Amino acid sequence: MMLVFFLGMRLFINMNEKVTQLIDKVGIFKTIKLMGGYNNFDKLFPDYFSDKEHKILLISGIVNHFEPDGLIYFYELRVDDIKIWDEEIEDGHTIEEYINCVGDESVGVTVWEYDEDGEMYDEERDAYYIKLTQLKEVWLNKVFELLVSYYM
Repeated sequence: MMLVFFLGMRLFINMNEKVTQLIDKVGIFKTIKLMGGYNNFDKLFPDYFSDKEHKILLISGIVNHFEPDGLIYFYELRVDDIKIWDEEIEDGHTIEEYINCVGDESVGVTVWEYDEDGEMYDEERDAYYIKLTQLKEVWLNKVFELLVSYYM
């Protein structure tokens, strides 16, 4: 019985080493494709994407594969932007910030102002980028899930 357990563990370790080598060689995006898709990969390595760095590598791989020279805008995927902040300012106006796109190293955030009736101004108030490594875990998870569900 112990021999069977030992052989099973050695087989898993060998497979894990082979997959790690493949990831190092071709990247996580291509590795997942070669393994038959995200669900197959996730069944074999269920904790792999609990690591923030691994999520960022897959996000970068997806962006580089589908938009190598730019950004993936959420409206192109027909999904809503991700609201990350809102604040009431003077005269009943509200400021809201949304992640609206993702690149291989950062997300784009657009800031909109709404009047006291909830109507959005035509021009954005501001726009900026946040590095994926500096993005709060909750927002990184949303970007990750959005891209995985659409592309993988």
